[in-house]
Amino acid sequence: MNATIDGEDERGIGVTVIDNNDSEHRIALSFDGAFQTHECDAYPDKPANRTSDENEHNEQARRYAKYYVYRERGYDTVDHIDNPDYVNAVRQAILTLSDEAFEQLFGPLYTQLQSHHKDVERPVDLPDGVQKPDAVIYELDLYLGVDIAESGLTDQARSLAEAHGLDYESGTTARSGAMVDESQRQNWAEFGEHLTDLANPDSIELDLSAVSGIHVGYPNSRGEHEVQWADRPLDREPNARLELMPAEPGSINEFRQYLDHHLRCQVRDCFVGMGLLPPEPFQTIGYGKFMYARRYDHYDLYPKFHKSDTESGSLFGQL
Repeated sequence: MNATIDGEDERGIGVTVIDNNDSEHRIALSFDGAFQTHECDAYPDKPANRTSDENEHNEQARRYAKYYVYRERGYDTVDHIDNPDYVNAVRQAILTLSDEAFEQLFGPLYTQLQSHHKDVERPVDLPDGVQKPDAVIYELDLYLGVDIAESGLTDQARSLAEAHGLDYESGTTARSGAMVDESQRQNWAEFGEHLTDLANPDSIELDLSAVSGIHVGYPNSRGEHEVQWADRPLDREPNARLELMPAEPGSINEFRQYLDHHLRCQVRDCFVGMGLLPPEPFQTIGYGKFMYARRYDHYDLYPKFHKSDTESGSLFGQL
């Protein structure tokens, strides 16, 4: 994949993308990533008249155009949960958590997974529409925040919290969605925006500040993927989203290692979905994003990266 920026005006940015089929795409994007136009002479205009792989080459070009604009111009054109930079930043933030903080944030999800294999009470009941309990996908939204101490902002943060009428000690502890009511959510959102404005961007260190409740995805009676959404702790888009099948999680330490592998696989999926070879640390095999597991099964142009019984060397050589 290759791209160049053709121009920018008050409406958005024009990008030319050459896909992995050596076909040219002329794409216009708004600054929030919405597509304005997409022209490609190599493939039929109507999706119904293209082959499955031609449609996917089109989609790869669109994903890459958004990512290229984000990297080259800094506009927030890619949803964070599909942006490899954000997903990897969340992965790294999880690595820095203490064992206590990890169990506080991910303990309910760990117990939910255990409930499929042991006699433990589920934190979240399965939706009535679930026909096969082991066919569910558990999703958890993850939110990055400023590591106040590491960023040298402790004094400013304490003063800001007092000005906003907030309890600094309790409010700066990472928490789940069920622990934050709507008024707290708004007050802490304003606090965070104000604090970020005061900070030097070059000195900001990130941490994992919040996780959502457990969302439950499942195939409904029409065969579509439906999601029962849980509480969200913050009124903004998440920076990554776990998507886990109800496999045996092992010990809490093994589960922590698995989450790291799962997010590495998600970073892989983000790059592969743009038609790119992932960087070497993310050339790993296993289950990442639910939608990409479906794509790997459906499209001939993708190796089966989600199948854990395959060897990575031969698969990545096929990209």
